[in-house]
Amino acid sequence: MSNDEGPMTTTDYSPRPSWAVASGERAPRRISAGQWDRKDWQRVWLGTQGRDWRTLALVPGDDRIPTLSVANLIARLALDRGESIHVADLRRLRLKHVDAFLEAIRWDSDQGKRIIFATTSASANLSTVPLARAADCAILCVALGATSLRSVREVIDQIGRTHFLGSLLFRQQDRP
Repeated sequence: MSNDEGPMTTTDYSPRPSWAVASGERAPRRISAGQWDRKDWQRVWLGTQGRDWRTLALVPGDDRIPTLSVANLIARLALDRGESIHVADLRRLRLKHVDAFLEAIRWDSDQGKRIIFATTSASANLSTVPLARAADCAILCVALGATSLRSVREVIDQIGRTHFLGSLLFRQQDRP
C-alpha cells in the first residue's frame, strides 16, 4: 500500500495490568548488536506480554521520538523469544488511507500475527488517533524535558486512557 506522501512499509520479524518503563536510554535511531539484550528494553517486551494483543500502536507525545526504531527494537526482542512480529511504518499514512490499511491487516491479525504500528504525533498526522484506537492497545512514548504535559494529556484524551499499556520515557534527543 502506498499513499501520496510516500509508501507505508511493513517489516516481518519471523522466528523459527498497566506498566510503565522509565528508561535512561535514548530511543535508538538504529538497532545495533546487543541493544535488545539491555534489561530496560527487555522489560518493555515483558510489559507487553501482560495483555493479549495482535496490534500494538506506538504513539509519540511529540515528533522527537523515533517510533519506527522503537518498534523494530521491540520486534527484535520478540524474535529473540521466538515470536513473529510485523512492523508497520505508518508515520506518513494519510487519514483517507486508514480504513484501507486496517482492512488489509485484519486478515493477518485474525490469523494470529502480531503487528506493531509506528506512528507519528497526533498533532503532526491525524491518522495516528484512529490507528491507535483501532489497535488492541498502545504505548505512549514521551521525551523527558521535551514533550509537553499538554501534548501528553491531549493524546491520552484523544485515544483513551484505558487503551494504553503504559509509557516509555526517553531522555531528550541531542540536537546537532
